[in-house]
Amino acid sequence: MSQLSQLKAQINQVATNITQTAAAMNSFSSTLQQQIGTISSAIGGTASNEDRQMVDALQQAMQSVKAASVQLNAAAGKARDWVSKA
Repeated sequence: MSQLSQLKAQINQVATNITQTAAAMNSFSSTLQQQIGTISSAIGGTASNEDRQMVDALQQAMQSVKAASVQLNAAAGKARDWVSKA
């Protein structure tokens, strides 16, 4: 196998790993969203407003996970594009 073929195979594997990681992150963000709802229902409305602060922080984290997943999928696509052109 030529060096280029080996490199293409490695990059394809990296792209596959990235895609799998992105899918796992999407799954995690869905689970986190459900957990946020559960937490909000269980402790919502505290006088100190700490519940709202915690829920807001969790929602921001969930959005970051979703954004990272999108970026990972974009990176995997770029890697596959490179392989197809090399």
